[in-house]
Amino acid sequence: MDSAEPLPENKYEDKVLDLHDVALLLNYERGSTEPRFRYTKLREVATTSDFKSIILPVPEWTEAAVPRIGFVFDRKQPSTQEERDEPDLPSNILPNPIPPDLRSNLAQLTPKELETYYWQARNHDGCFKAITLFQHFVDLFPEFTRVRVRTVEGKDKTRNYTTLADDRMIVEIRFFHPTSVSVSAVFPDNKTYITGSEPSSLHAVLGFAAPGSKLDTILDLASLQFGDVGRGSKGNSLFVLEPIFQYAARLDKFAQGNDLQEAKLSQRIRDSTTPDNDWLKTVAQRAKDRWEKRATVPWCGHCGAPPKGQVLKTCAKCKSAWYCDPGHQLAAWPFHKHFCNDGKT
Repeated sequence: MDSAEPLPENKYEDKVLDLHDVALLLNYERGSTEPRFRYTKLREVATTSDFKSIILPVPEWTEAAVPRIGFVFDRKQPSTQEERDEPDLPSNILPNPIPPDLRSNLAQLTPKELETYYWQARNHDGCFKAITLFQHFVDLFPEFTRVRVRTVEGKDKTRNYTTLADDRMIVEIRFFHPTSVSVSAVFPDNKTYITGSEPSSLHAVLGFAAPGSKLDTILDLASLQFGDVGRGSKGNSLFVLEPIFQYAARLDKFAQGNDLQEAKLSQRIRDSTTPDNDWLKTVAQRAKDRWEKRATVPWCGHCGAPPKGQVLKTCAKCKSAWYCDPGHQLAAWPFHKHFCNDGKT
């Protein structure tokens, strides 16, 4: 894959965007206001058995030859400004209180399962939206703005470099015979979103390279559409940011085959081709506003949440990473521990 040519040092912008931190912000702001699932609550989860609360006679579900998972969501329009402003999160994805007839299906779900289901639904056909969002975000910064790319190879080998944000590449990969099927039904919209039902499908990610090097790093903001196998950082992160050779190995968990070696490369997506483009521009601006306030208003190093109504917990060692709770700190540790002492995380 193509190399990124370095510019003279005096051409670079002083701004450096940390790719991992930016991914946290973009995913939080995207997921918490995703139009297809805005103000929805999870009614039911189905796997080996059929749905109990709805009839879904579609062959992609009833005749699935691979592991399947299905979700039923109910949308309730907010009645107050406080409800309208409330973000949709894994922590509030369930109805409160849970109706008695739903308790057997929902009450035993763990926070990690709710997190996975939240993102699995929202990331349906989400890869090009996520890439367009990243594009809008970068466009809000000056030319020659750089990104800082931090990855972990294997157990403890780290890589840390900066490159021009505009030198990123869109990598379009075709998957053959996905290894799972997911279905999300939203009521009263009567909308059904199905992932993994076609023999082949297109997935897009962002690629980065150190100056003068070939493409060596992948950022997949929509990887959790494939379930827990799409979690980065040893099964913990809500997106994938890793060396391309590790991502290539991961793809075997998404589908039986792929054409990564012949992937289509491009640099930009035309605004007009992306659904909800105006919303994505709004999301990008919210993320930029939060980035500019990072010195005074931090965010969770696992989910990207702001300290709304709570005080985020600080990493006791470096004092420069924050978390919603001990569970999120534990989930972020496999990545954070490798950069904990540099004072820049």
